[in-house]
Amino acid sequence: MTGTPLATILRLNAARTIDLSRYEEEGNFDRFGYIKDLAENHGADLATVIEIADLLGPEEDFDGLETTIEDAAEGFGFGAIISGVGQ
Repeated sequence: MTGTPLATILRLNAARTIDLSRYEEEGNFDRFGYIKDLAENHGADLATVIEIADLLGPEEDFDGLETTIEDAAEGFGFGAIISGVGQ
């Protein structure tokens, strides 16, 4: 398991506003899986990516969230935050 509470996983999946097929196109079967993969693929702390996803809202999963995590991973601002440094 991921160490993420089941309640968080269920909440993230229930908040989904984008058609499930879009997540499946990315190789995931739900919104949580997509967020988890996004974090892993960019070396980001999952809890922090979840917080950012909550802040931006589910409609930004494939735009704002992805861009924010990519930019942060490349060092444009808060890379230490998404990697969990200092937490």
